[in-house]
Amino acid sequence: MSLPLESVIKEHQQQYYQALEQADRQADSTPFIHFMLSVIAQTLAQNAPVIASANAPVNWQVDVSGLKTPDAIVALLTENPELTRQQLADAIGKDLRTIARALAKLQQAGKITRIGSDKTGHWEVHL
Repeated sequence: MSLPLESVIKEHQQQYYQALEQADRQADSTPFIHFMLSVIAQTLAQNAPVIASANAPVNWQVDVSGLKTPDAIVALLTENPELTRQQLADAIGKDLRTIARALAKLQQAGKITRIGSDKTGHWEVHL
């Protein structure tokens, strides 16, 4: 996920140039660093709901207890195809490498397909 720092800096362009000028006059980057940290803090505050939803714990609607790892993975991905390997591992209570092996076997068997990159993609479940 990227944060729109550029747009916040553009909104405060005057302060941006003042911070640069002050840092240049003092031969010290502290004023500019303070400005940038305030911009980052403001950006985080403005985007907190977006960030929170992206990093929120997964809502485990699916009961995976008693299921074998591949079946649990399919059940979870059917519910939420954007789950990460780590989220799957957390939900199932297995090691990340175990999840990676199970995902590879499911892909080889044609039961799931990864669409897009690891960072921005999602899983497609073939029932």
